[in-house]
Amino acid sequence: MTDLRQLIERQMDSAGNRLVLALEPLSEEEFFAANATGFSAAWTTGHLACVADLFSSWFNGQLLFSRDFHQVFNDTDAAEAGPVSKAVSSDVYPRPYLLLQFRLAVMKALDTLDAFDLARWDAPAPPDAPVGLRTGGEVWERLAVHADWHCGELAGSMPRFVGTYALNIVPHYFYRPRRG
Repeated sequence: MTDLRQLIERQMDSAGNRLVLALEPLSEEEFFAANATGFSAAWTTGHLACVADLFSSWFNGQLLFSRDFHQVFNDTDAAEAGPVSKAVSSDVYPRPYLLLQFRLAVMKALDTLDAFDLARWDAPAPPDAPVGLRTGGEVWERLAVHADWHCGELAGSMPRFVGTYALNIVPHYFYRPRRG
């Protein structure tokens, strides 16, 4: 029977792979352009890396990335009302670098998840977690769906993905409904 760690791992693996495969064919311009939401695919990739790094650090005490990297891709300060632009420069954060950081952070999170004691799933979340994440298990549950949330955001804000299943949670090109 599947345990909770395996379920979370499958979700993180499939969402991460879906994101990377969808981003591979993007031109540099598409990857770094601010989308209708103000976010770029580049920023989203860095953000997902930072959140995987941050959430797993609450359990293992280790951050992979510098405070500066986290500031760029996971700034949680309040902002003034108005348009948001989170596009980042390819000169500072090249695409291969951002994709590597994403992969490294997810692999670190998965290693941390492997060591997580399932008996603590419903125990209080680590002290640094936001109050909305009440248990250790909730931290992992949110991390499991985080990349898919952003796949949806990119699918709805980037012209390349309109009308495709490229970032769809369950691609269904070959789905056949049961007959009778």
